[in-house]
Amino acid sequence: MKQRLNILSINQFFFPDSQGGVERVAHETTRRLAERGHTVHLVGQRTKPGTPDTEELHGLTIHRYGAAESGGRMGGRTKDALYASRRVLSELVQSRQFDIVLPHHYFPYYSFIRSTGAKTTPELMTFHASYWQELRLEGAERRTTRFLERVIFSRVAQRTEVTCLKRADRIAVLSDFSAEQLSSYYSFTAGKVIKIHGGVDLERFTPAPDRTAVRAKLGLPLDRQILLTVRRLVPRMGLSNLVAAFGQALERHPEAMLVIAGSGRLEQELKGQVADGGLSDSVRFTGFVEDHKLVEYYQAADLFVLPSIAFEGFGMVTLEALACGTPALGTPIGATPELLKPLVPQLVLRGTRPEALRKGIGMMLEWLSDAGAADELRKRCRKYVELNFGWDPAVDALENLIFELMDAGRRDG
Repeated sequence: MKQRLNILSINQFFFPDSQGGVERVAHETTRRLAERGHTVHLVGQRTKPGTPDTEELHGLTIHRYGAAESGGRMGGRTKDALYASRRVLSELVQSRQFDIVLPHHYFPYYSFIRSTGAKTTPELMTFHASYWQELRLEGAERRTTRFLERVIFSRVAQRTEVTCLKRADRIAVLSDFSAEQLSSYYSFTAGKVIKIHGGVDLERFTPAPDRTAVRAKLGLPLDRQILLTVRRLVPRMGLSNLVAAFGQALERHPEAMLVIAGSGRLEQELKGQVADGGLSDSVRFTGFVEDHKLVEYYQAADLFVLPSIAFEGFGMVTLEALACGTPALGTPIGATPELLKPLVPQLVLRGTRPEALRKGIGMMLEWLSDAGAADELRKRCRKYVELNFGWDPAVDALENLIFELMDAGRRDG
């Protein structure tokens, strides 16, 4: 029987308070580690007013820091939030002996480094993306609206990233793409990087016994081919290209409908694009979809589309759609080709521009118009995820790496 571990997971935002891909990965791995008998303390920022400082949730002990109001300013990376995280982390480390530290976010990890000083416990960071590089691309969408403020914050973000990546004993990545990013941005990480792929909850994300009933429940038409995308409404997600491509695809497939699930600063701009293109009867915006309803949208759709134009470090939503038996079509960005090419090469688009999206959408709508072919592809999608992206093998690899780091620390000590 393996040793039972005391684990400290360091997060900024976390599931279920926040429902992004990074949060889901951290949740799924730590929850399963807790199910294996390990004790997990997860530290994350408060994003909802009235939530307790400490709470037992899904087998984890949650420690929240900061005020919910800070979450909307500069993505929660405010001085008060950082100081609050430092206090909580310092108190935890002083009151408990941890066997491993698992950071998922740079800024609270940096607070941990500043509050604890010399390293006494192995630290295994999961690299989801380079926040500094994303900031360079998406600076305009962040809450740092002034040019000088953006420049200063970008430099702080880069220094924070470097400090964290240098400090970590090992760095886990979810994809080959993320490993290549690391080696490109930070050559000093060579020899510290290990790939542990992400997964999907195969019990929750599963095909519906009756897709028609799910559509009726969601108020979606029963006689149209439904395309779905689940994205933050921000520039790098490529949604403007998707709307343009869908409008062109409607000329040959007037029965199709596009459902855009998500929220973000481009919402009004995208709605204007839809209205100006005369697409209002064929495009539906759902706004932010709560996690418990997200499965139903995947189950109801005929096709999922991921139109990203940059930084797709893994693609959790792609796997969730496939697990529900819904084919996923994606741009050749980031890790998307790694996920889709082994399944069906044609699911990887030839580019990110509207014309490439239009061709791919048209091809898939033709394919899925044959009921037999559509049923076969849906089953193939589900089987592919079952064979390759269950969480248990990923958590096995993570657990083994933790014990390897602990053994190495004892030998060095």
